[in-house]
Amino acid sequence: MAQGRPYQAYQKTSVGTSSQKQLVLMLFDGMNRFMNQGIKAIAEEDFEATHIALHKSGKILLELISTLREDKGGEIARNLKSVYVFCYEQTVIANLKKDADIIRDIQGILGNISAGFKEISQKASVVATGAQKISVTG
Repeated sequence: MAQGRPYQAYQKTSVGTSSQKQLVLMLFDGMNRFMNQGIKAIAEEDFEATHIALHKSGKILLELISTLREDKGGEIARNLKSVYVFCYEQTVIANLKKDADIIRDIQGILGNISAGFKEISQKASVVATGAQKISVTG
């Protein structure tokens, strides 16, 4: 099955074995990659490639919106949803206008959120590792 498609097999395994935090970070990384492709395509005046890249970015934003649990996340989830919806709307506008500056602005906003998720993920990892050490030696 994976013969001839090792990268796709790796991706499937990587996604299937990742934690929720890791999956969110993977979504942010993919979205940033697609936005960079969109910026490059705008510079090259390849508007079909621009549309494809920004459409993929938008789909990732919609996925992030759909996975928010406002019932459990409360105000934080509601605020994230507002930011994601804003970024999605701006992505659509950037796609229509073929405006790289709008994309860069979105990347700045989402980069801050991604950095926050990375920090949370790292702290959770340190806490989990520390807890394991305590239980092993205790």
